[in-house]
Amino acid sequence: MRSVLNGFLTAVSAYSPLPVPGEKKSRETMPYMLCFLPVIGAVIGFIMGIYALYCIDHGVSPAGFALAGAALPVLLSRGAHLSGFMKTWDALASDKKQPAGRIERLEDDRAGVSSVIAAIVYFLLYAGGLTLLRKEEQLFFLGTGYMISRTLFGMAFVWFPCVGKDRMLMAELPGAQKQNVRITLSVILALCFCTCIAIAPIMGVLMALLCMWIWTYYFYMSKKRFGGITEETAGYFLTLCELAVVLFIAVFAKTGM
Repeated sequence: MRSVLNGFLTAVSAYSPLPVPGEKKSRETMPYMLCFLPVIGAVIGFIMGIYALYCIDHGVSPAGFALAGAALPVLLSRGAHLSGFMKTWDALASDKKQPAGRIERLEDDRAGVSSVIAAIVYFLLYAGGLTLLRKEEQLFFLGTGYMISRTLFGMAFVWFPCVGKDRMLMAELPGAQKQNVRITLSVILALCFCTCIAIAPIMGVLMALLCMWIWTYYFYMSKKRFGGITEETAGYFLTLCELAVVLFIAVFAKTGM
C-alpha cells in the first residue's frame, strides 16, 4: 500500500503543479506512477470542462476561451511534456546523425530556435482548434483525450525499448510488474475508447484510430532516430497526440458531424 501511495505522489509531483512530497522515480514507484498518469489526465480534462462551461455560461468569446485554454493543460502538467516536445524537436532538427548524438542533444536544457518555433506553432494550432469546441460532447472527447494520451504515454515505457537514463530504471522492473502495468493501462485505454464510441460511434472509432496511429508513428520514429524512447520523447508523443485530438474534434465540429 505504501508503494501505491508513493507511486501516486510521484506522479502528482512529476506531472502536476501541486506541491506534494513525491519521491523520485525508482523501481518501487515506477509501476504505480505509470498507472496513475490517466488519473492526472482525467483531472486536467475535468478542469478544462469546468473552464469551458464557465466561458459558455458567461459569454466569453471563443478566442478568449481558446487563448487561456491552450495554456491551461501546460500549466496543469507543469510544462513537463511540452519541455520534452521541445527537446525532442530540437534533437530531430539538429545536425546529429547518430542516435547517441540525438540523445545527448535531448539532455541539453538549452532551447534551440527550431524548438521555440515548434512550441509557438503548437500553441497557435491548439488555440485555433479550441475556438471551435463549445458543445458538451466535444468537451467530453477533449477531456477523454487527456486520459488517452497519458495512458499511451505510460504504456510506451512497458512496451517500447527505453534508452538513456530511463533504460536502467525500466530494465530493473520485474516482468510481473511490467505485465501488471500493461494490463492496467490497456484496460483503462479500452474503457476510454469504448466510452467515446458509445457516445459518438463514428467519431469515437476515428479518434481511437488516430491516437493509435500516432502511438505507432512514435514507436518507429523513436526507434529509428534515438534507438528507443526516453521521458523526453514520450513528452513529444503526448503533446503531439493532444494536439491531434484537439484538431480532430475541431474538424468534426466544423463539419457538423
